[in-house]
Amino acid sequence: MGIILIVVVGYFIYKYMEDNQGGVGTSRKQNSALDILNERYAKGEIDEEEYKNKKESLNR
Repeated sequence: MGIILIVVVGYFIYKYMEDNQGGVGTSRKQNSALDILNERYAKGEIDEEEYKNKKESLNR
């Protein structure tokens, strides 16, 4: 019974720490607009011309 309690508490501590590793006001799971654009291009969701146009817009 005690081992189950330790495992459950350990799990919640692990999840809490995992969610808060990005620091104050940030989240490591949150992607920047450029990251999302790169992923969409890599997946083939957008073509090269659209990729370049959007990347140029983001860098302004």
